[in-house]
Amino acid sequence: MNSPNKVVSAAFAVNIEHLHALGVVDPYSEQSLQLYHSGKLNANERLYFSLWGSSELSTSLIRARTRFAKQGEPVSSAYFIIKGAALGVKDDEIYRLGPGSVIGLAEGVGAQPHSMTAIAVDDVQVRVFPVYVIAKLVKNMPPGLRGILKATVMRTLQLKTPPAVLM
Repeated sequence: MNSPNKVVSAAFAVNIEHLHALGVVDPYSEQSLQLYHSGKLNANERLYFSLWGSSELSTSLIRARTRFAKQGEPVSSAYFIIKGAALGVKDDEIYRLGPGSVIGLAEGVGAQPHSMTAIAVDDVQVRVFPVYVIAKLVKNMPPGLRGILKATVMRTLQLKTPPAVLM
């Protein structure tokens, strides 16, 4: 049941100001690559850095107040936020989504509809993962990485059996 008093349930964002202060302004610069390999980044920063620089993904700008995912609708692409902020709305729960947040990946891999509606608060720069690209990448993943993705998707979506693409 929807109540008029929705509250923020959770928030996630990688501190990109911290990354910029360390010299990470371009994922391909020599300074950025040295920092990536130095071991000074935490797991979320390393994932952010890897996805930001991935040649497999395209970049897009989502304008402020634009809905880019709707709860219950099929997932055609997943989104990785590089810059900006979005809100995720799932029934009575609201999530603040910032840099490093991924919307629709588990659902896309699991052939499930979007679990929440996502709306850009301000202009949001994203990297876009079309679901068909994800399926191709999964086929070529090392077994250990595929196993991690399988466990994460199953836990996130509360699945009892793995999605077909991860079998």
